[in-house]
Amino acid sequence: MIKMSLRVGLIAFLLLAASSSNCLLATGGADTWSQVASFSGPGGKPEDTAPFSTHGGNVRFTFTVQPNSSGPVPFMANMYPKGAPVSPNELHRAQCIDCKGKQTDDLGNVRAGSYYLHVITSRPWTLIVEEAK
Repeated sequence: MIKMSLRVGLIAFLLLAASSSNCLLATGGADTWSQVASFSGPGGKPEDTAPFSTHGGNVRFTFTVQPNSSGPVPFMANMYPKGAPVSPNELHRAQCIDCKGKQTDDLGNVRAGSYYLHVITSRPWTLIVEEAK
C-alpha cells in the first residue's frame, strides 16, 4: 500500500514538474523524419550532387558505401551552400574511415536554404538527406 502511494506521488510530481516547465513527457522517442533528397553515385572520382533545399530545423544524412574485399572504404561528403565553390570551408563534413553498413550523421539544426554535397569515395554509394518534422 505504501509502495503504491509512493508511485502515485512520484507520477503526480513528474507530471506537475513537466507542466510547470512547459515540457512534455515523451512516450515514444524520436522525431519523425521526412526525406528531402536521395543521391547515389559510382564512386571512383569526386562528384557534386544536385542542389537540395531544407526548411530549417534538424537534418541528418543516412549513407551507405558498397563494401570492398581489399580493405576499409572511406567516405566523405562535404556540404556547401548552392553556388558556392568546393573549398576547405564546408558547412558540414560527413565522413567515415571504414564504412560498414548504414551510417547516420545528425547535422543538428540547419538553416533553411539550398545546399549541395561534394562526395568523395572509391566505391558505389547512396546518401539520403532527411529533416525532422
